[in-house]
Amino acid sequence: MSKRSIFMGLAGMALALGGCEATSPSVAWTTPGWYLELPYAVIGAGPRIYGGPYTYEKCEEERNKTGVPNRLLCINETKQPQKFGFY
Repeated sequence: MSKRSIFMGLAGMALALGGCEATSPSVAWTTPGWYLELPYAVIGAGPRIYGGPYTYEKCEEERNKTGVPNRLLCINETKQPQKFGFY
């Protein structure tokens, strides 16, 4: 395996992960609605929001567009989440 192919693979991964900006719920929350979220158990630093607020149908549509729809959840946030723990 050449150094070039390793570099191209790492660059591709960085671009793929950089395309989906995620923020913590306490920062990303703007209004009540459905948010596309990666829950606590998956990320040690707390949950991350990848989009929202959406209607439920739009949230499910966005979740299915991602490469890993089984890891993301559509969560109905009715009030701004508070910070808990170290995140």
